[in-house]
Amino acid sequence: LHALNPMWAVHFFLEYKTVSFIALGAVVLSITGVEALYADMGHFGKFPIRLAWFTVVLPSLTLNYFGQGALLLKNPEAIKNPFFLLAPDWALIPLLIIAALATVIASQAVISGVFSLTRQAVRLGYLSPMRIIHTSEMESGQIYI
Repeated sequence: LHALNPMWAVHFFLEYKTVSFIALGAVVLSITGVEALYADMGHFGKFPIRLAWFTVVLPSLTLNYFGQGALLLKNPEAIKNPFFLLAPDWALIPLLIIAALATVIASQAVISGVFSLTRQAVRLGYLSPMRIIHTSEMESGQIYI
């Protein structure tokens, strides 16, 4: 629980100014999956997104980052790739598959979010009018612009 004390973060920022700035970029990167959840807000609503964040995503990220931290404290040479080195050798291929699938799913959510923002910007007059052709009567998200 000592690691959760925010004074350690303050000390780190005061002591290592340049390194802490770079580390802050990594912290921001660690939660960028939230944009995929936010892009899905229109499809699922606030309650399911909040439920998924607090019951699945946040606990998973917390366990993963604590595990990586413990691995690095025990074995500093693991800094080259702590995520994959945290898992046993037999789990490398399944982890690669899961990472690839997560990337595809997140990119699709971002594409859908960009489409929604673009459509609203056109409707509000912030972008020039564009003709949107729906390729399916069943799925409104399948379009050409």
